[in-house]
Amino acid sequence: MKTNRYSTAILLIIFMLALWGCVKPFMPEGIEAIDNMFVIEGDIIQNDSTRIIISRSISVNDESVVNYVSGALVWVESEQGTKYPAKQIGNSGLITYVINTIGINPNLKYRLHVNIGQRRYVSSLLPILPAPPVGSVGYDVDTVKQSVTFHVSSSDPAGNTRYYRWFFSEDWEFHSQFQAFFEYIPATDEVIPIPESKNRYYCWGKGRSSSILVASTTGLAEDRVHEKPLVSMGSNDRRISYLYSMELNQMAITEEAFKYWDNIQKNSDQLGGIFSPQPSEMSGNIICVSNKSEKVIGFISAGIVSKKRIFARGEDIGIYKYPNTCAVEFVNMDNPMNFHSLWERGLEITTYTGHPPMGESYWASRFCVDCRLQGTKNKPAFWPNNHI
Repeated sequence: MKTNRYSTAILLIIFMLALWGCVKPFMPEGIEAIDNMFVIEGDIIQNDSTRIIISRSISVNDESVVNYVSGALVWVESEQGTKYPAKQIGNSGLITYVINTIGINPNLKYRLHVNIGQRRYVSSLLPILPAPPVGSVGYDVDTVKQSVTFHVSSSDPAGNTRYYRWFFSEDWEFHSQFQAFFEYIPATDEVIPIPESKNRYYCWGKGRSSSILVASTTGLAEDRVHEKPLVSMGSNDRRISYLYSMELNQMAITEEAFKYWDNIQKNSDQLGGIFSPQPSEMSGNIICVSNKSEKVIGFISAGIVSKKRIFARGEDIGIYKYPNTCAVEFVNMDNPMNFHSLWERGLEITTYTGHPPMGESYWASRFCVDCRLQGTKNKPAFWPNNHI
């Protein structure tokens, strides 16, 4: 089931409360109101575009995908009344509202407005908080668990931050397990060479963080975060098979924002009980001004983000293993198999010197030969090699 990070956290809380209810039937107040609430994601960014995503929350028994909202009117407004309108990107699947907030006056306060039909939503008036530079992004390999964990370390020597939040985008290059130099054409029973420019060996994937990543240094002598875990990957995760890249965004947030995110994170990660905060208590800083009794999920922050991009090579991480799920066939005079039958079985030709009895060929499962089945040929513009 696909959900956004807010919906996922809320669903986990409801599920854990249901487990507690196995001892004694219990349905806390506010649970029934979680279904179909508006969820507003995003932050007002002074040195980048602001991206807002609006969706409906999903009940714990709902097997549908995320219901993204299109056709909303979205804008950022300064305390002086200047409005910055959003442009909707996408009409199906993920729908994002993009606002050009690059270069807005960092000394003013801003709020987010969202109109959905006759419903009007507005966030609190927010100051822009500058984030300190990202210190370092690294990783640790656990050879026992055969996993790698990426982490961030950061600090504010002036001691003005204290509350941090991170999110990241990620890109990775991976290769098919077998490189195909030929292609079988079933309609004509021909085998033709594949030019390098149309190879099915080099592919790329992309994603974004889905976990809640926050930290507080209020209990520490220094305003310093040391190796905060960001994401972990196992030995079969193709993201670390060849070359992985992460662009980490760091924000300074308010104490109120930290408590909101930390509250949701704790309820997602730990077993909820009768004394745990209920979802109905997890109020953000967005209200429905057209109906004060309507609840909405989300917390908007405003800031100047700091960024750092890192690359990690699979051979340096050293734990990736190709899954042992590929069917293979070697065709020669001793094993003269029909090419069309092999193709119908889901195999693709990789090497070829001719048909039996004089020639030989090697075949492997299609998903082990054609990387496009697990990614795309869309190479990021910043990628540091000449693979195509």
